[in-house]
Amino acid sequence: MKVLGIEDFFYVTDRSYDFLAEKSLPHYHEAHKMLVAALCFDREQELEIIDLGIGSGVTSAYILKNFPNAKIIGVDLFDEMLSEAGARLKQFGDRVTLVKSDNTDFLKQFNRKVNAVVTAFCLHHLDEKGKKEIFKLIYERLLPFGRFLMLDLTTFEDPCIKELARKATIEHMEANVEDDGYRKNWIHHWNNINLPSSADSMGRWMTDLEFNAETVFRSYEVALLSANRR
Repeated sequence: MKVLGIEDFFYVTDRSYDFLAEKSLPHYHEAHKMLVAALCFDREQELEIIDLGIGSGVTSAYILKNFPNAKIIGVDLFDEMLSEAGARLKQFGDRVTLVKSDNTDFLKQFNRKVNAVVTAFCLHHLDEKGKKEIFKLIYERLLPFGRFLMLDLTTFEDPCIKELARKATIEHMEANVEDDGYRKNWIHHWNNINLPSSADSMGRWMTDLEFNAETVFRSYEVALLSANRR
């Protein structure tokens, strides 16, 4: 498996993630709102939630605003992202703990169970083996009836639909990102760095682990999967 470094993520080094993600990724905020709704916990419940690949903290901010007694453990590999997340989530004080780590390494070392694990636009960089490993680790770190919500770029097994979906993603980005250099960087990243799997395949891999897995939302490459521990 190829090990990615910061040089593979142009939007991290130039601090353009928020601007570019919101403009380039279809249904960015709409899908985040659905992720929060799909947690399905009581609003006042005390929760501990892991956010894998916390990035600049968008997903965690949505959760913390909607669940006032939730606490977040945010994991990211890059100092740049943790700095952005820290600034965005400062208002939530000690409800947020930030950890610099690879997601898989963090889960292997984490020694207690939580109510939920979430991740947004992060795991598509893993190959099939890597995704299966992290799904297993997530299952093992969830309390009974805990939830795993995965919002990500996916693909299709049918070659025609796969091509249509990629074309739709690129057309959306080109319609919303004006800078030609950023456009080229996104297309290179999507076509050469990302390793998306089909939502249907990932749902089957989760089911094999005894998750109850369903696709909550899907629009071409963007999908939100929900997996509940039995």
